[in-house]
Amino acid sequence: MKRSLWEQSGRYLLPVYFVGVLLYLLLPLLLVIPMSISETRYLKFPPQGFTLRWYDEFFASASWIDATLRSLLIAAASAVLSTIVGTAAALVLSREGKAVRAVGPIFLGPQVVPVIILALGTLLVFSRFGLYGSLWGVVLVHAVLALPFVTTTVSGALRQTGDTLARAARVLGARPHEAFWHVTLPTIRPAVISAGVFAFFISFDELVIALFVMGQNETLPMRIWADMRHDLTPVVAAVATLLIAVTFAAVFISDLIQRRARRRAG
Repeated sequence: MKRSLWEQSGRYLLPVYFVGVLLYLLLPLLLVIPMSISETRYLKFPPQGFTLRWYDEFFASASWIDATLRSLLIAAASAVLSTIVGTAAALVLSREGKAVRAVGPIFLGPQVVPVIILALGTLLVFSRFGLYGSLWGVVLVHAVLALPFVTTTVSGALRQTGDTLARAARVLGARPHEAFWHVTLPTIRPAVISAGVFAFFISFDELVIALFVMGQNETLPMRIWADMRHDLTPVVAAVATLLIAVTFAAVFISDLIQRRARRRAG
């Protein structure tokens, strides 16, 4: 009898715990959104009045728009680069062999090393080779930063799907790149897309390395950081609200693509 009561209570405790954790994580987001429409010139909760002025200031400000476009360019380029390299690395790491197992942990290095150490090392390298403030230099660093996530995600998909179909295609005469493009890639496409989206937001949200090496070429996180240090106007809340909306939209689209792929595979 005691066991059944414990099981019944546990059945309700888990959903309550889940909802509590979810609210705890979402509470800061729920506070930021109303502050972005406040009429006050500083961040305040609860908001006073209703205005879209701070959104207008964001879209009318050349510095904010330039920083946003720069971050979008860096994030898109680094996501493409890290997705290509990470997928290729996952294909190699999915093979058996002592050498492969020895090389595997190297791809997790950027995730293990503290980001401040990576930023300092990047600054030293960029200063040595004249890359300080270089847009494409930051793209490369951000791609390296996202590489562990891409490699891990795609490797997991490859372990689930296996290589039976790819081997069958090779036996039937397909070349290695043909077997990958027509057989392997369609089966792991949802994981590749998810990894690319994840890599995009890792780069788009990165601040520490950008502060070290971008100089006057501000990215959006750098611009938000500068505004929070000096002005702390509701423009920051407006930008954060837009980022929340874009992030949720990207996650929703990625999830939709994965579900459609699973339905087709099923």
